[in-house]
Amino acid sequence: MKKKLTIDEQIADLKKKGVIFNIMDEDEAKKFLRYNNYYFKLKSYASNYPINPKNNKYVNLEFAYLVELSKIDMYFRKIILGMCLDLEHVLKTRMLYDITCNVKEDGYTIVKKYFFAYPSTKIEITQKANSYNFTSNLAEKHIDDEEYSVWNLVELLSFGKFVELYTLYYQEYKTPNYSDYLQSIKFLRNAAAHSNCLLSSIMKPKGAKKFRKTNQLTNALAKAQKEISEHARTKYMSYPAFHDFVALLFVYNDILKEEANRNMRDRTMDELFHFFCEEDGRVLAHRDYFTKNQLITEAYKFISNVIQYIRKQNNNPKHTRYLKI
Repeated sequence: MKKKLTIDEQIADLKKKGVIFNIMDEDEAKKFLRYNNYYFKLKSYASNYPINPKNNKYVNLEFAYLVELSKIDMYFRKIILGMCLDLEHVLKTRMLYDITCNVKEDGYTIVKKYFFAYPSTKIEITQKANSYNFTSNLAEKHIDDEEYSVWNLVELLSFGKFVELYTLYYQEYKTPNYSDYLQSIKFLRNAAAHSNCLLSSIMKPKGAKKFRKTNQLTNALAKAQKEISEHARTKYMSYPAFHDFVALLFVYNDILKEEANRNMRDRTMDELFHFFCEEDGRVLAHRDYFTKNQLITEAYKFISNVIQYIRKQNNNPKHTRYLKI
């Protein structure tokens, strides 16, 4: 078993591995590890830095660089969560509208099919009725019903469960939808919601062995050949976090392109553009920290170019949508 480390020992362990404390001194680092972030999480960002095989120490790694990456990651997760909440609401609204207009669906049949395909969900709803949460009253109200309506059900489902219902409905009724991309968005949303590090493994992407990229998404991004090189598209679309973020960007901008949602979409894209691309934005605040790290600078360039491409297309009157549905 590995030994538990005090904060002083954590600092000593970092120094032993080659991390230096010129920008943020050791006293500041100790305060950060006590009040702002914990050792295991902060150290994970060091995966983006090479190790000298001769002495087994990190190359050109300041403690301040790890702090900055952790802060950028935190703000990035908050933006992603906001986008996912917007998207979830609009997806539910559009699906329920489609059901309302569908003369072949009464709003109850699809729920029966869903419970048949996912029987554990009904058990979970019963558990909600018997516990304290914000949907317990609604769950309790319908717990004795033999027939749930889809309008009740969507209020009781997590985003992951809603994706199951959404996918099932559009499999039953072959109409345009975004089912092919929602698993990617779900993974990204869950990672952000659980404060998982998104930018801690650019060099060795987490989950890459089990990951399968979406060809439709890769093909859609190929339209940005002027803004993003083929090499960059091939490389970063093979990384789960980047692939899933592009999925979120494209679905978000397609779903919210209608006039009723366009202001929300444009505010979000302005926020992303400022965050990533503008001189006074958060990502470029300490750009000098990362100029010697080609891995980070190239990854940043990819994300920045995707955002700029989308903003450009959103302002193009001839543009229709990013994804085929």
